[in-house]
Amino acid sequence: MELRTLRYFLTVCQEGTMSRAAEVLHVTQPALSRQIAALERELGTPLLERHSRSVTPTERGLYLRRRAEEIVGLADQTTADFAQPDGIVAGTVRIGAGESQGMRVIARAARAFREAYPGVRFQLHSANAIDLVERLEHGLDDLAVLMNFPDVDRYAHLRLRPTDAWGVYMRSDDPLAEQTTVSPTDLGDAPLIVPERLWRDNEPTGVLTTWLGAEAAKIEVAATYNLNYNAAVFVREGAGRMIGYEGLNDVGPDTELAFRLLFPPIVAPIHLAWKRNAALPHAARLFLDHLRKGWGDNGQRDERG
Repeated sequence: MELRTLRYFLTVCQEGTMSRAAEVLHVTQPALSRQIAALERELGTPLLERHSRSVTPTERGLYLRRRAEEIVGLADQTTADFAQPDGIVAGTVRIGAGESQGMRVIARAARAFREAYPGVRFQLHSANAIDLVERLEHGLDDLAVLMNFPDVDRYAHLRLRPTDAWGVYMRSDDPLAEQTTVSPTDLGDAPLIVPERLWRDNEPTGVLTTWLGAEAAKIEVAATYNLNYNAAVFVREGAGRMIGYEGLNDVGPDTELAFRLLFPPIVAPIHLAWKRNAALPHAARLFLDHLRKGWGDNGQRDERG
C-alpha cells in the first residue's frame, strides 16, 4: 500500500463521493477510481459500497479507514519532526488524558514551556484508559495521563503531584448535600451513575468493590459513563447521583450540583506515562524533561524510559 493511495481512500471516505474527492485531491475522477480499485484488488476485498450518488465504506473499509488514519498521522508527524531546523524547538506534543486534576499540572507546565518554546503546540485527546493505552501503543500519542492505572509499570512514568479524590456529585437539593461526606450506607436510596471501569457485569470492580463492601448488593446503577460531561447532565436532570473525581464539575448554588467526598476516602494516583525505550519527538522529550524538573513529585518514582 502506498501512502498516497491511503490518502486518496481517506479523502473519498470523508467526502462521500468520488467526484468531490477528486476535486479536493486535484486529480481526475477516472484516475481516482482506478487508484481505489487497485487498492481493493491489492487487499482482496471491496472497500466501498457504490451507490448512485455516493459511496460509503464497507465493514472492512471502515477498518482500513481507522488504520489509514493512524498510518497517515504517523507519517505526517514524522515528516514534521524532521522538518524542524537544528536548534529550533517546534512541533506538536501529543498528550492523551482522562478527565483528571492532573491536567492542571500539565496545563501549567505547558504554559511555562511555551514561554520558552513558542513554536511548540499541544494536541490533546480525551478518552478512557483503554483508549489512551491503545493510542500510546500505536504511537498516536507521545504521553498519556493515567489515573489509578493498575498496569502503569508497563510504561516509563512520572508520578504527578496531585491525586484525584473520589466523591459523589448530586443535585443541590439532594438530602445528601447536607452531609460533609458520603459513606457506603448513604448510597442505597437512589440510583447511581458510575464510571464504566468501576462497574462491570452488574458488579462493582476495583477500589469500589472494597469501599462498598456488603452495601454493594443494595446499589442500583442507572447508567455508566466513560467521560464526565454527559454524566453530569444526567445528575442535573435527576437521573441519579454520580460517582466521580473531585473538581471536574463546577458545584455551588448557581450550578444545580453539589459534591461530597467519599468516606473512608478513595484517592487515585496520577501518572504521566510513555512507552519504554521509545524515541520521543524532540519537543515531547524536552517537555518531559521540563516536567521532571519542576512538576512531578520528586518523592515518588520516576521510571525513565
